[in-house]
Amino acid sequence: MTGYMIYEKNDAQKNKMYVEMHKEAFADFGVDIKLVLTDKIYKEHKMELGKPDFVINRSRDYIISKEYEKIGIRVFNSSEVTRIANNKGLTYKFLKGKVPFMPTEYEKLMLISGVNVNNNLISYPYVLKSCSGHGGSQVFMINSNDDEEIAIKKIENDKFVKQQCCTDLGKDVRVYIIGNKVVAAVLRTSEKSFKSNYSLGGNVSLYDLNETERKYVDTITQMLPMDFAAIDFIFNNGQAAFNEIEDAAGARMLYSISDIDIVKMQVEYMMKELKKSCIAKN
Repeated sequence: MTGYMIYEKNDAQKNKMYVEMHKEAFADFGVDIKLVLTDKIYKEHKMELGKPDFVINRSRDYIISKEYEKIGIRVFNSSEVTRIANNKGLTYKFLKGKVPFMPTEYEKLMLISGVNVNNNLISYPYVLKSCSGHGGSQVFMINSNDDEEIAIKKIENDKFVKQQCCTDLGKDVRVYIIGNKVVAAVLRTSEKSFKSNYSLGGNVSLYDLNETERKYVDTITQMLPMDFAAIDFIFNNGQAAFNEIEDAAGARMLYSISDIDIVKMQVEYMMKELKKSCIAKN
Protein backbone atom coordinates (compact mmCIF):
# COMPACT_ATOMS: atom_id res chain seq x y z
CA MET A 1 0.00 0.00 0.00
CA THR A 2 1.23 3.49 -0.89
CA GLY A 3 0.11 6.87 0.40
CA TYR A 4 0.93 10.36 -0.81
CA MET A 5 1.72 13.11 1.69
CA ILE A 6 1.19 16.36 -0.20
CA TYR A 7 2.85 19.65 0.70
CA GLU A 8 3.73 22.93 -0.89
CA LYS A 9 7.49 23.12 -1.41
CA ASN A 10 8.23 25.68 1.34
CA ASP A 11 6.08 23.88 3.91
CA ALA A 12 7.74 20.55 3.05
CA GLN A 13 11.12 22.04 3.94
CA LYS A 14 9.82 23.24 7.31
CA ASN A 15 8.17 19.91 8.09
CA LYS A 16 10.87 17.39 7.11
CA MET A 17 10.85 15.78 10.55
CA TYR A 18 7.03 15.53 10.55
CA VAL A 19 7.11 13.75 7.17
CA GLU A 20 9.81 11.33 8.39
CA MET A 21 7.80 10.57 11.51
CA HIS A 22 4.83 9.59 9.34
CA LYS A 23 7.02 7.44 7.09
CA GLU A 24 8.40 5.57 10.10
CA ALA A 25 4.99 5.08 11.72
CA PHE A 26 3.42 3.81 8.48
CA ALA A 27 6.37 1.48 7.85
CA ASP A 28 5.25 -0.52 10.90
CA PHE A 29 2.10 -1.35 8.88
CA GLY A 30 4.02 -2.10 5.68
CA VAL A 31 2.82 1.14 4.08
CA ASP A 32 5.08 3.30 1.92
CA ILE A 33 4.63 7.09 2.18
CA LYS A 34 5.80 9.30 -0.67
CA LEU A 35 6.25 13.05 -0.27
CA VAL A 36 4.59 14.79 -3.23
CA LEU A 37 4.92 18.54 -3.81
CA THR A 38 2.10 20.58 -5.29
CA ASP A 39 4.28 21.83 -8.12
CA LYS A 40 4.61 18.20 -9.25
CA ILE A 41 0.82 17.93 -9.37
CA TYR A 42 0.14 21.21 -11.16
CA LYS A 43 1.96 20.97 -14.49
CA GLU A 44 1.32 23.09 -17.58
CA HIS A 45 -2.15 24.15 -16.38
CA LYS A 46 -3.30 20.59 -15.76
CA MET A 47 -3.17 18.21 -12.82
CA GLU A 48 -1.14 15.01 -12.70
CA LEU A 49 -2.54 13.15 -9.74
CA GLY A 50 -0.99 9.69 -9.72
CA LYS A 51 -2.83 6.72 -8.18
CA PRO A 52 -1.92 6.20 -4.51
CA ASP A 53 -4.09 4.13 -2.18
CA PHE A 54 -4.74 7.21 -0.03
CA VAL A 55 -3.71 10.85 0.35
CA ILE A 56 -2.70 13.00 3.32
CA ASN A 57 -3.20 16.52 2.02
CA ARG A 58 -1.11 19.05 3.97
CA SER A 59 -1.06 21.60 1.16
CA ARG A 60 -4.20 23.50 2.24
CA ASP A 61 -5.40 23.18 -1.37
CA TYR A 62 -8.91 21.73 -1.34
CA ILE A 63 -9.01 21.35 -5.14
CA ILE A 64 -6.32 18.67 -4.95
CA SER A 65 -8.39 16.79 -2.37
CA LYS A 66 -11.52 17.14 -4.48
CA GLU A 67 -9.82 15.70 -7.57
CA TYR A 68 -8.61 12.66 -5.65
CA GLU A 69 -12.05 12.18 -4.09
CA LYS A 70 -13.57 12.19 -7.59
CA ILE A 71 -11.54 9.11 -8.50
CA GLY A 72 -12.46 7.29 -5.30
CA ILE A 73 -9.27 7.81 -3.30
CA ARG A 74 -9.56 8.43 0.46
CA VAL A 75 -8.19 11.82 1.46
CA PHE A 76 -7.26 12.96 4.97
CA ASN A 77 -8.79 15.62 5.59
CA SER A 78 -11.76 15.80 3.25
CA SER A 79 -11.91 18.54 0.63
CA GLU A 80 -14.75 20.20 2.56
CA VAL A 81 -12.66 20.51 5.73
CA THR A 82 -9.76 21.92 3.72
CA ARG A 83 -12.00 24.34 1.82
CA ILE A 84 -13.69 25.80 4.90
CA ALA A 85 -10.83 25.66 7.42
CA ASN A 86 -8.36 27.45 5.14
CA ASN A 87 -10.61 30.45 4.55
CA LYS A 88 -11.30 32.28 7.81
CA GLY A 89 -14.22 34.18 6.29
CA LEU A 90 -15.92 30.95 5.19
CA THR A 91 -15.23 29.41 8.60
CA TYR A 92 -17.00 32.22 10.46
CA LYS A 93 -19.92 32.14 8.02
CA PHE A 94 -20.17 28.37 8.44
CA LEU A 95 -20.21 28.56 12.26
CA LYS A 96 -22.37 31.67 12.62
CA GLY A 97 -24.96 31.07 15.34
CA LYS A 98 -23.44 27.72 16.31
CA VAL A 99 -20.50 28.64 18.56
CA PRO A 100 -19.52 32.04 20.01
CA PHE A 101 -16.87 34.15 18.30
CA MET A 102 -15.96 37.83 18.36
CA PRO A 103 -17.95 40.18 16.06
CA THR A 104 -16.44 39.76 12.60
CA GLU A 105 -16.74 41.50 9.24
CA TYR A 106 -16.19 39.54 6.03
CA GLU A 107 -16.88 40.90 2.56
CA LYS A 108 -18.89 43.81 4.06
CA LEU A 109 -21.07 41.29 5.94
CA MET A 110 -21.21 41.46 9.74
CA LEU A 111 -21.08 37.98 11.29
CA ILE A 112 -22.37 37.90 14.86
CA SER A 113 -22.27 34.82 17.07
CA GLY A 114 -22.65 34.81 20.80
CA VAL A 115 -20.19 37.49 21.95
CA ASN A 116 -21.83 40.91 22.28
CA VAL A 117 -19.28 43.74 22.19
CA ASN A 118 -20.15 47.45 21.70
CA ASN A 119 -23.54 46.52 20.25
CA ASN A 120 -21.63 44.20 17.89
CA LEU A 121 -20.00 47.09 16.02
CA ILE A 122 -16.29 46.72 15.33
CA SER A 123 -14.21 49.52 16.81
CA TYR A 124 -10.52 50.17 17.48
CA PRO A 125 -8.56 48.22 18.38
CA TYR A 126 -9.50 45.32 16.16
CA VAL A 127 -7.65 42.53 14.38
CA LEU A 128 -7.35 42.22 10.61
CA LYS A 129 -6.57 38.74 9.33
CA SER A 130 -5.79 37.38 5.89
CA CYS A 131 -8.37 34.69 5.13
CA SER A 132 -5.69 32.21 4.09
CA GLY A 133 -2.99 33.04 6.66
CA HIS A 134 -1.82 30.39 9.11
CA GLY A 135 0.61 30.01 12.00
CA GLY A 136 -0.01 33.59 13.13
CA SER A 137 1.09 35.05 9.78
CA GLN A 138 -0.76 37.98 8.24
CA VAL A 139 -2.58 38.88 11.47
CA PHE A 140 -2.45 42.59 12.37
CA MET A 141 -3.58 44.74 15.27
CA ILE A 142 -5.41 47.77 13.89
CA ASN A 143 -5.58 51.04 15.84
CA SER A 144 -6.15 53.51 12.98
CA ASN A 145 -7.03 53.88 9.29
CA ASP A 146 -3.30 54.03 8.53
CA ASP A 147 -2.77 50.67 10.25
CA GLU A 148 -5.52 49.16 8.15
CA GLU A 149 -4.10 50.48 4.86
CA ILE A 150 -0.65 49.10 5.71
CA ALA A 151 -2.07 45.70 6.70
CA ILE A 152 -4.16 45.35 3.55
CA LYS A 153 -1.10 46.15 1.40
CA LYS A 154 0.90 43.49 3.23
CA ILE A 155 -1.65 40.76 2.53
CA GLU A 156 -1.71 41.89 -1.13
CA ASN A 157 -4.70 40.48 -3.02
CA ASP A 158 -5.96 38.05 -0.41
CA LYS A 159 -9.39 38.42 1.16
CA PHE A 160 -9.47 39.35 4.83
CA VAL A 161 -11.67 39.54 7.90
CA LYS A 162 -11.91 42.29 10.51
CA GLN A 163 -12.56 41.07 14.03
CA GLN A 164 -13.15 42.86 17.30
CA CYS A 165 -10.33 42.29 19.80
CA CYS A 166 -10.98 39.96 22.68
CA THR A 167 -10.17 41.18 26.18
CA ASP A 168 -7.63 38.47 27.06
CA LEU A 169 -4.91 39.18 24.51
CA GLY A 170 -1.89 36.87 24.17
CA LYS A 171 -3.80 33.79 25.32
CA ASP A 172 -5.45 30.97 23.40
CA VAL A 173 -6.08 27.23 23.50
CA ARG A 174 -5.37 24.76 20.71
CA VAL A 175 -7.44 21.57 20.76
CA TYR A 176 -6.02 18.62 18.82
CA ILE A 177 -8.62 16.41 17.12
CA ILE A 178 -8.33 12.90 15.66
CA GLY A 179 -11.47 11.31 14.21
CA ASN A 180 -13.65 14.02 15.78
CA LYS A 181 -12.31 13.18 19.25
CA VAL A 182 -10.21 15.42 21.50
CA VAL A 183 -6.66 14.10 21.90
CA ALA A 184 -5.24 17.00 23.94
CA ALA A 185 -5.55 20.73 24.49
CA VAL A 186 -2.67 23.16 24.88
CA LEU A 187 -2.78 26.63 26.43
CA ARG A 188 -0.56 29.15 24.64
CA THR A 189 0.34 32.46 26.24
CA SER A 190 2.58 35.39 25.35
CA GLU A 191 3.58 38.44 27.37
CA LYS A 192 5.21 40.08 24.34
CA SER A 193 2.52 39.88 21.66
CA PHE A 194 -1.22 39.60 21.19
CA LYS A 195 -0.32 36.48 19.13
CA SER A 196 0.50 33.46 21.31
CA ASN A 197 1.63 30.97 18.64
CA TYR A 198 4.35 28.54 19.77
CA SER A 199 6.24 29.17 16.52
CA LEU A 200 6.33 32.87 17.45
CA GLY A 201 7.74 32.27 20.93
CA GLY A 202 4.58 31.69 22.97
CA ASN A 203 4.65 29.68 26.23
CA VAL A 204 2.74 26.40 26.26
CA SER A 205 1.20 24.02 28.80
CA LEU A 206 -1.40 21.25 28.76
CA TYR A 207 -4.94 22.48 29.35
CA ASP A 208 -8.11 20.79 30.62
CA LEU A 209 -11.17 21.80 28.61
CA ASN A 210 -14.25 22.59 30.66
CA GLU A 211 -17.68 21.22 29.81
CA THR A 212 -18.71 24.28 27.79
CA GLU A 213 -15.51 24.24 25.73
CA ARG A 214 -15.96 20.55 25.00
CA LYS A 215 -19.51 21.25 23.80
CA TYR A 216 -18.15 23.86 21.39
CA VAL A 217 -15.68 21.31 20.03
CA ASP A 218 -18.45 18.71 19.65
CA THR A 219 -20.66 21.21 17.82
CA ILE A 220 -17.90 22.06 15.36
CA THR A 221 -16.87 18.47 14.65
CA GLN A 222 -20.50 17.39 14.19
CA MET A 223 -20.94 20.11 11.58
CA LEU A 224 -17.56 19.52 9.95
CA PRO A 225 -16.20 16.00 10.61
CA MET A 226 -12.40 16.01 10.81
CA ASP A 227 -9.81 13.25 10.49
CA PHE A 228 -7.11 15.29 12.21
CA ALA A 229 -7.03 19.01 12.75
CA ALA A 230 -6.87 21.62 15.49
CA ILE A 231 -9.50 24.01 16.80
CA ASP A 232 -8.31 27.24 18.41
CA PHE A 233 -10.15 29.29 21.02
CA ILE A 234 -9.35 32.77 22.32
CA PHE A 235 -10.75 34.27 25.54
CA ASN A 236 -13.01 37.24 26.13
CA ASN A 237 -13.64 38.17 29.79
CA GLY A 238 -12.38 34.72 30.71
CA GLN A 239 -14.82 32.89 28.41
CA ALA A 240 -13.71 30.83 25.41
CA ALA A 241 -14.61 32.14 21.96
CA PHE A 242 -13.90 30.29 18.72
CA ASN A 243 -10.93 31.61 16.74
CA GLU A 244 -10.10 29.26 13.87
CA ILE A 245 -9.68 25.71 12.57
CA GLU A 246 -6.22 24.56 11.49
CA ASP A 247 -6.54 21.92 8.80
CA ALA A 248 -2.77 21.23 8.60
CA ALA A 249 -1.96 21.79 12.26
CA GLY A 250 1.57 21.27 13.53
CA ALA A 251 2.34 19.25 16.66
CA ARG A 252 5.76 20.49 17.78
CA MET A 253 4.46 22.11 20.93
CA LEU A 254 2.48 19.01 21.94
CA TYR A 255 5.61 16.86 21.69
CA SER A 256 7.57 19.47 23.65
CA ILE A 257 5.33 19.26 26.73
CA SER A 258 3.88 15.74 26.72
CA ASP A 259 4.58 12.10 25.85
CA ILE A 260 1.56 12.01 23.54
CA ASP A 261 2.69 10.55 20.19
CA ILE A 262 0.05 12.18 18.05
CA VAL A 263 1.64 11.08 14.75
CA LYS A 264 1.42 7.44 15.84
CA MET A 265 -2.20 8.02 16.85
CA GLN A 266 -2.98 9.64 13.49
CA VAL A 267 -1.42 6.74 11.59
CA GLU A 268 -3.33 4.13 13.64
CA TYR A 269 -6.55 6.07 12.99
CA MET A 270 -5.87 6.24 9.24
CA MET A 271 -5.15 2.51 9.02
CA LYS A 272 -8.47 1.75 10.73
CA GLU A 273 -10.29 4.09 8.34
CA LEU A 274 -8.61 2.53 5.30
CA LYS A 275 -9.52 -0.94 6.55
CA LYS A 276 -13.15 0.20 6.85
CA SER A 277 -13.03 1.53 3.28
CA CYS A 278 -11.69 -1.78 1.99
CA ILE A 279 -14.42 -3.73 3.78
CA ALA A 280 -17.09 -1.36 2.43
CA LYS A 281 -15.80 -1.73 -1.15
CA ASN A 282 -15.76 -5.52 -0.90
